[in-house]
Amino acid sequence: MKHKLFTSMSALIFALATPAYSEPSIHAGHDMAGMSHNAHEEAKTQNSVKLELNPASTLTAGKTTQVTLKMTNMANGKPLTLDDLKEAHTKKLHLLIVDPSLTDYHHIHPVAGRSAGEFVFDFTPKKNDSYRVWADVIPVATGSQEYVMADMGNAVTDKAAIIKTIIMTSMVDGYTFTLALDSEPKAGSAVMGNITVTKDGKPFTQLEPVMGAFAHVVGFTEDYNSVMHIHPMGKEPTGGTERDGPKLEFHIEPKKAGFVKMFAQVKIGGKDIFAPFAIMVK
Repeated sequence: MKHKLFTSMSALIFALATPAYSEPSIHAGHDMAGMSHNAHEEAKTQNSVKLELNPASTLTAGKTTQVTLKMTNMANGKPLTLDDLKEAHTKKLHLLIVDPSLTDYHHIHPVAGRSAGEFVFDFTPKKNDSYRVWADVIPVATGSQEYVMADMGNAVTDKAAIIKTIIMTSMVDGYTFTLALDSEPKAGSAVMGNITVTKDGKPFTQLEPVMGAFAHVVGFTEDYNSVMHIHPMGKEPTGGTERDGPKLEFHIEPKKAGFVKMFAQVKIGGKDIFAPFAIMVK
């Protein structure tokens, strides 16, 4: 089913991913804690959350290790629990994780640990490297969406070489994902985009809901300091039996020029599939 375009559209907004500030990503289809659905509203807010990550062992390619995450209120140092966070897209805590080469992406939801403000998750890196983590949260105290950045693993001393190859078509698990943009992406300008899913050359219409949407598109800029997070436009699924495809449409408004690596996450047959793309913003 092809989505129609609506005024309350999902916009791609770059979050300034420093420990101190973030710009909220605007999501459509439901009320994000009273957030505006105006795609061009980007009021900068000061982050209220501090993030710390401690892997139980050195990050080694192919080896699973447990990571302990601690979240605290920056103002008073008190721990933040799930009760202190609002739900967004079926979860209260989303972790967007990538290595410096922008090739190994993970979307993870930690569970509460033994102590207040402590969360744990299993992590299996594909690289012997450090990883950067953005926690996508909405604190109850502020009601504002924040992207809180922190590193885990070895300290980042030199940025890994990023292969800046444009990727508009991606094949994963027998499915073909094709990205199309209405015009050349430019910093500060809006552009319409869509991803079409096919299998054996035929349109695929059995995309399953994943975290309250039919897809999640997450991207990272080449400066390794910004993240973007968007969902397809149109009506979001309200039940697990709904299906969609082959085309997922979205609205992009990049804030920075440069190379952007993107990952489209969909669910097919109960399995999460990540399709990589890459664009160059002028």
